[in-house]
Amino acid sequence: MQGRTHRVGGVLCALLGYTFLEAKGMLIPDVEPLVQLTVVYPFAMYGAVVSDLDHHWESTPSKDPISWLINKILHLTSKKPMRSKILDVFDAKHRSWQTHSDLLLLLSVGLIIYLMVSPAVSITSIILKLIFLGFSVGVVSHLLLDAITPEGIWLIGPSIIKKKRVSLSLVPHTKFFSTGGAWERLVRMIMWGVIIVLLVYIAYKASPYRLSIKY
Repeated sequence: MQGRTHRVGGVLCALLGYTFLEAKGMLIPDVEPLVQLTVVYPFAMYGAVVSDLDHHWESTPSKDPISWLINKILHLTSKKPMRSKILDVFDAKHRSWQTHSDLLLLLSVGLIIYLMVSPAVSITSIILKLIFLGFSVGVVSHLLLDAITPEGIWLIGPSIIKKKRVSLSLVPHTKFFSTGGAWERLVRMIMWGVIIVLLVYIAYKASPYRLSIKY
């Protein structure tokens, strides 16, 4: 998926996550709900594109200092004197196992579950909880969107066994589903539709006014 599609996915996951937590009464007590959404949102947007920092720096979606550091760490073994057959496995290329795999997906989902059930006992822990929750849902959105492309995401276990990349792809390898094609435009359009519905719902829930229909 292209960067703009991943950003839309980040928005959608932030709103879905907030709506789910609000509906289940799992938002942090004594903190204004919309404030929590405001904290989660930018980190979900960043998490939605952070996996693509495995690109060369010129092609990365973010150019801030933290993104630069992540990019350099991912490519740490790609240059001399770090190059070797053993260390080459850690060298990140686009859609590498470090950034596009079921392992990262499971770790992100696990972190989300942990954050949802863990108590927040101080202002610092509340802020950190919201930051990591937003970042994690953004990462999940990126991996799920890439799983519905022909390239898919890495399946670490089968890849180790077969000693070559084995991918999880939920769509056929046809032109229709190619990156930037009709399928991606359709997915982006559907996500925008859901986002609009969620925004209306969130605005309605936050409003002190309610519709009353009398018969």
